[in-house]
Amino acid sequence: MGIVALVVANALSTGIKGNLTTDNRKEALDQARVAMERMTREIRNLRSNNAADLSVANANTFTFVDTSGASISFVLSGGNINRTSGTTNTLATGISIGTFSSGIFTYVLSDGITETQTPTPPQMLTIKRIKIDFKATSSIESVSLQSEVWPRNL
Repeated sequence: MGIVALVVANALSTGIKGNLTTDNRKEALDQARVAMERMTREIRNLRSNNAADLSVANANTFTFVDTSGASISFVLSGGNINRTSGTTNTLATGISIGTFSSGIFTYVLSDGITETQTPTPPQMLTIKRIKIDFKATSSIESVSLQSEVWPRNL
């Protein structure tokens, strides 16, 4: 009888662990997906790539002016992706860098080949595409997300 109980308990334990893993991964994915969708949607509305409309572009911060004239900033700081436009809101927590070694943003320049995470001021004027890549973690489960944004007005 004890052997049967051990086999049943082991099977139940495996099922519960699998369920917890799925729940943690889903939680990480849901939060990260909302953050990624918001960033891609808003970055797509970048007004232009002139110096007045694109003020910060580095590995963990992207600050720009959208088509309605609002200044928007997305920042990875302390494991959170924050959005600032007047007030600061946390879009996602438990975030770390993904495939790119030094941050979540990479910028593709007008030649379509050059990629950089730290564009110089002259290079900022030639940004045509923004790659976003990060890993979201909930408990011990993590999910990686990647997207590329082609702003409409560039």
